[in-house]
Amino acid sequence: MNNVEYSTKSLIRAIRTSNEYNHYHRVLEKIKHDEYLYVGMNEYRKRCFLLQMGNDDTYLDDLDKLRYEFKEILNNSLVSEFLIAEQRLNKMTRQINASILDCVNLDVNFL
Repeated sequence: MNNVEYSTKSLIRAIRTSNEYNHYHRVLEKIKHDEYLYVGMNEYRKRCFLLQMGNDDTYLDDLDKLRYEFKEILNNSLVSEFLIAEQRLNKMTRQINASILDCVNLDVNFL
């Protein structure tokens, strides 16, 4: 297990020193300086996440309504930059998870 723990810590260090991770946190810190922007962006993120979790046939219409409701927040260049950075960081972590699952032959067919 020591080898796995060491490798896990190495992977965490690699993630934390990645451009994706650092860009995400740099932009987030800038947004946190504007409480209105930070709160609004987080409300958008929360509601967008909840929409994605549902199995609603009106998902795309609801998403368009949500984007319209938050258009002032979404038109802010820092928010746009953050959402792109967040998407890139999430993509990187999904790829890491997929790579691990592919290599360890974990039976997840029940999902």
